[in-house]
Amino acid sequence: MTTTAPIVRSSLALATALLMSGCFHDRPPQLGCATEAACATSTTTTSTTTGEPTTSTSTTGASAEPRTFRIDSLRLIDPHLFSDICFDATGLVNMFGLAQQIDDGELNLVLHFADFDPAALAAVLGETESCDLAAQTCVPTDGVSLQLPVEVVTEAPCLGVDPTVFASENAKALNTPEPTCFRTSAVELALPLGAADAPINMLQTQIVFNFDDAADPQAILRGVVSGFLTRASAETVDIEVSGANYNLWAMVQGPEGCAENHSELLPSVDELAGPDGPIEGVWLAFNATASRVALVPP
Repeated sequence: MTTTAPIVRSSLALATALLMSGCFHDRPPQLGCATEAACATSTTTTSTTTGEPTTSTSTTGASAEPRTFRIDSLRLIDPHLFSDICFDATGLVNMFGLAQQIDDGELNLVLHFADFDPAALAAVLGETESCDLAAQTCVPTDGVSLQLPVEVVTEAPCLGVDPTVFASENAKALNTPEPTCFRTSAVELALPLGAADAPINMLQTQIVFNFDDAADPQAILRGVVSGFLTRASAETVDIEVSGANYNLWAMVQGPEGCAENHSELLPSVDELAGPDGPIEGVWLAFNATASRVALVPP
């Protein structure tokens, strides 16, 4: 579905931190900044009492207890992806790409709150070196880490993107949080996508979510990750589905004639208003959940 929306920055200041030089590594897929200009250099220190990493910019007195949540499910809801024979491969990408990587401990994305205060949250989105899923512990890594200011949303909608950019049936399937909810600032993000051979670069990426208990959360039960994938980025990414490789943009478009059989899902192509004219691409939306983990030394 086509829509035009301006590229805007959140009213909250965006602080993007990169803990090692470079934006992201193409293999294996890793979290990172979508553009080099969005990257800055920072350092971290480790608490000797909890093992939880805290940023060197914290200057307040007594700190609240840190909280870390590992994303334990990430499911593409919109758009649906179609093979060259018009087969809807979205379920396979979710099951054997994203879900398998997460369940096998190969994809360990975490939201970390160094000083957990529900009224003034600041999240860090990063990857960990490894996780013991049975013990619910993860080992931090010197990798790409994005600092995300978080706002409290007390009135609907929680979702920062207009839901009309999604297919109507897909929009109904989103795990959209209800107020009071939390929404990160919009960032440019390189996100690992299941069996893709490289991260996908997304503009205006936001995470919205509800905690199971806002005062003492142990999990994120309703979360949506949304962002705008440019055609230029999608054309450089191939996804393996059942042993065959498919170009991501070709799967977004679907083969010729496919829209006739899937009119409720196609076309998926969108446009975003950019400084030099419309940017062709597609809005992505993932359902996400996360569970609390402890960060431990290697």
